[in-house]
This record gives sequence, C-alpha cells and structure tokens, in this order.
Amino acid sequence: MKAVILSAGLSIRMREIKGIDEQKTMIKYSEKPLLQRNIEIIRDNGIKDIIIVVNYMKNVIKNYFGNGEKFNVNIEYVEQENPKKGTANAVLCVESKINNNFLLIYGDNVFDSKIISNILKINDCDGVLCVKNLENPKNFGVIKTDGENVKEIIEKPEKIISNLALTGIFILPIEIFESIKKTKISKRGEYELPESIQILINEGFKFKFIEIDNYWFDPRNEEEINEINLLLKLNH
Repeated sequence: MKAVILSAGLSIRMREIKGIDEQKTMIKYSEKPLLQRNIEIIRDNGIKDIIIVVNYMKNVIKNYFGNGEKFNVNIEYVEQENPKKGTANAVLCVESKINNNFLLIYGDNVFDSKIISNILKINDCDGVLCVKNLENPKNFGVIKTDGENVKEIIEKPEKIISNLALTGIFILPIEIFESIKKTKISKRGEYELPESIQILINEGFKFKFIEIDNYWFDPRNEEEINEINLLLKLNH
C-alpha cells in the first residue's frame, strides 16, 4: 500500500498568525516539522512508499525531505497546479502513481500514531474514514452511519445532525479517481473530497468508519498550536 500526503495548501489561515510564514505542514511541533512527524508515523506502520502533493513553498519541502532516503522511505512529489481547487483535485493529481487502495492523510493533521495502525486493520470494505466525536463539529464534515458503515457525509452542516466529524485520514479505493471526475464544484468553489466519497457510497461502495479515541487535531490558530506542542512534549 502507498500513502498520499496532501501538502499543497496555501496556508492562508496560518499565515495570518503573527510570526508564522511557512507551509502549514512544515510548522514545528515539539521541535519537529509536522510533515516529518507524519512521514515517520506512516513509516513505522509499515508503509515506505509515500507521495506528497505540493504547491506552496514546495522547494522547502523537497529540499528538506529529498527522495526520503534519510527517513528510510521512498518519496515522490506531485504538484497541484491550483490548491484553490480543493482536496478532491489534490487527490486526483496522484492518479497515475496509484494502482491499488491507498492511505490518504491531510498533511496538517496532528494525530496519535495508533490511529494509523488501527485504520490499517480494518478490512471487508472498500474504504475507511477516520472520525472524531466532537461537541461542536460545525467547522467539519460529519457522517451519518448505519451500524459500522457510512451512509452519508454532510459538509459543515448548519445544525448539528451528528457529532462524528470527518478527519483527514482515509483508506480510499482506486475508484475514487473516477468519482472525483464526476464531482461537481462546491459552493466554496472547490472540488470536495467528501462529495467524491459520497458518490461512491451512492454507487454501492462500502465505507466503514473508525472513531478516534486518542488525540487528533486540525490546528487553526496559534493557541491550538501551543496546546498541541504542550501535549506532544508530555507524550514523549
């Protein structure tokens, strides 16, 4: 299995934070770039072939990681020409390099390594979504379920219809690429990956979900960055 890490975002939200002017996946947490931390977690779970989707500050990322040899992995890079086109478009960029189910991670997510080992154990399905039970998931997509299966994904609902928020960790089938090509542009002007997954669910593909019971963060401000740094230091 290969892993794909999305690291092409323009980091607009993070660049608004005083003192942060770098690709958000290269922000240091516990004295280590987040992207390095996530690469090492993937490697330690037995996946050595990694594709990184880049754009903003791509040379900083490429110069730091190279071909991955010093991290004991094999790294390839694919450029998303326009990150404003969204996550589905970013995933589509790797189509030519994928020939089976793959692990997908949003590069700015901070998470416990056990999450990857747990998701890799799930089988008897076409794909797996990692979710986190949040008290207020209004800034995230949420899922509706039927037993252990995902039935519907609702992006940023105005009313709380589920507390199971979609994180940026997935196992996706190779058919996701054709689904992305069927995906319509959203109200935000992006091609949204949850919509592409929903198309597959509607076509009969079976997606299971796994609920994260340890830490996972999608840092959105300086306060959250500081909180995560403290947590990681306490856990190492």
